Amino acid sequence: MTRASTDTLRRCIRCGAKAVKPRTGIGRTTRYRTMPCMPIPENLLIPACGRCQSEYLDAETTASLGLQDVYLKCLRTRVRIAIDILSKHISQRRLEQLTGMSQGYFSRLRAGSGNPSPELVSHLGLLCQDPPTRLAELERFWALPDKEWPPLPIPPTRCARRARKGRHK
Repeated sequence: MTRASTDTLRRCIRCGAKAVKPRTGIGRTTRYRTMPCMPIPENLLIPACGRCQSEYLDAETTASLGLQDVYLKCLRTRVRIAIDILSKHISQRRLEQLTGMSQGYFSRLRAGSGNPSPELVSHLGLLCQDPPTRLAELERFWALPDKEWPPLPIPPTRCARRARKGRHK
């Protein structure tokens, strides 16, 4: 960025103030893929309004953030923690079988080799919420014959209940 472009103020499209210029900041975040709050480096200049604090991330600035690397690091950290938690309740091999993963995959992820998918990380994260109960549910799920799935009746939606009672308009 040139000196002239950092001194020129632009109009904010949110509040209308002529107060947008590149700024640094502490505690800034941005949405990236599945993560609603990825951290933005404090010293990175981002066009922002001095009045309403709206930030304007362009493609160049977004690319310079290196969010893909930060995102993959977060996934690797979360999968390692999830595997550690679940390993207290089930062997890694049995967990690999239940989740359809290849033998040794969780050991490789646990060691920091490879990048887990966000889907796998989210599934393991849900299992970690109550490992004994969730793992038993997963075992039961795979043991069910196709004809018995879903095992519980799905509760009707509010609109479906009204339609049955004849109250819909």
